Amino acid sequence: MSARRRATVARGARVALAACVAAAAGCASAPYYVVESRLVQSARFAAAPDVTASPAYRELVARVARVGVRLPDVCADRGISAGSGDASFQQGVLRTRCGVEMAQLERALTKAGYEVVSWDAVQQKARREEKPVLAAARELRVDVLLQVNALERVDLDAGRDARWERRYYRATRTGERRDPARVAAARADRFEELVRAREERLLGGRRIAATINVSAIWVETGAAIWFYEWTHLDDASVDPTAEVLVRCEDERCEEVVERDPAANDGPREGSIVGVSTSGDPADEGQAIFHALVREVVTDLAERFAGRRG
Repeated sequence: MSARRRATVARGARVALAACVAAAAGCASAPYYVVESRLVQSARFAAAPDVTASPAYRELVARVARVGVRLPDVCADRGISAGSGDASFQQGVLRTRCGVEMAQLERALTKAGYEVVSWDAVQQKARREEKPVLAAARELRVDVLLQVNALERVDLDAGRDARWERRYYRATRTGERRDPARVAAARADRFEELVRAREERLLGGRRIAATINVSAIWVETGAAIWFYEWTHLDDASVDPTAEVLVRCEDERCEEVVERDPAANDGPREGSIVGVSTSGDPADEGQAIFHALVREVVTDLAERFAGRRG
């Protein structure tokens, strides 16, 4: 065989080997795509806490040793969100028993280093002795009374005030993602048609938030020296995602309903198995709300103490 012929054969072998390696890795010619659609909420629900500190707060905060808490006068089903005229909110019911939330706030203040007078002690003294709450707090040697103007659960419809962000990825037949893909407009339209049914199912869900509004009152003078407000959205349900695996042959694209199992006969470190629970959705929502309240009151206490900027 001539030197020229040997060079041609070697070059052909290299090309064939490269093609095989590319095919095994799910190269650009692979007909599989993952279509991902993420439901992204408005940024205003992810806003940071709104904190306002007066000059008096900066002068007095170092002297604060004992704090008290006052809950809203009426724990009703109407709060600051319901009265705002914002149609994006579907107001949840504020419980007539506020003790759990108040206890969480008292615990957070204690962890922040303050001596805490129970909200119930302040309230009961004022009622029993028929005197203003500030007078009762003063007799209990409270330096600052945290007036909770609102502490409520807010349920948001997942499909309101949100947008779909869709991305395309080349994939293997098992659904493993490869590189991001750019496709023609007609193919993109087909991808979005296939993922739309899953998007609609996500819209049936709800989002949970905890809203708090607090004023800090310097008991000696009755002046409001510090303000805090935050609507904290459930991180566990932020940006739900729908995904479909699509196979395209020429101009025809269809969803892959049954994915081929990934071949893995090597050693395993563990496994993940799905389970189905039949818990009450209302109980689950309340558990999420209480977790949000813990995060909110912890942030509030640490900011009041000057531990967070």
